[in-house]
This record gives sequence, structure tokens and C-alpha cells, in this order.
Amino acid sequence: MDKKHIKYTIIHKKAFLIIEKKLLGKNTIRGYLHDLDKIILYIFFDYKTVHNFHRKYSKHHSLKAKTKNDYIQMVIDWECARYTKPDKPLNAKETLYKFYPELEDKIMPILKEFNLYQ
Repeated sequence: MDKKHIKYTIIHKKAFLIIEKKLLGKNTIRGYLHDLDKIILYIFFDYKTVHNFHRKYSKHHSLKAKTKNDYIQMVIDWECARYTKPDKPLNAKETLYKFYPELEDKIMPILKEFNLYQ
């Protein structure tokens, strides 16, 4: 059991819900389920296995995102990471342009909609 990463993920999940509510005015089912797979899988598997599985199958990661809601979840994930992940200090806009500039046409309208494009 990877207690360290379970705790890390729970803290991130709480921040995700706070940012989601701030931006959307409510929490969604997807928000409540955000990264829950990781918390459960850390009970049985090591960090690298869980990380790779999650990145491959979660829709809020760039390769799987298809719908506007997928991209909104991605933006929320990027925006809240700076509050809980010392290794990820960028906000959503900075994350977009540093790591995913190819997603600008999908993400920029969402950043503007939620006043995150300053």
C-alpha cells in the first residue's frame, strides 16, 4: 500500500473540488470521482503502475480528452495542481503553453470563459 501517494492524491482531490466549485458554481459527479481510481489502485500497486494506468485511461489527460467537459476537467486539474503539488507550480494557462500548446484551440476558450486567461 502506497500511503504517501494516497495522501498526496486525497489532498489534490480536495483542491480539485474547491477549484471546480469556484469555477463552475457546483461540484460535479466527475469532480467527486476525480483521481479516485488512483486512490484505490495505490492500495494494490506501486506508484509507476498507477501513474501509467491513470494517464492512459483518464479523460482529463490530453490524449483521451474529447468533449468540452473533458477539457474543463483538464483545466481544473491544471489550475489546482499548483496548490498541492510542489513539483507543478504553474497555473492552467502556464501549463497549457509550456506543455500542451497544441491544445490551445480547445483550452483557450475555456480559460477565457472562467477568467483564467489573464
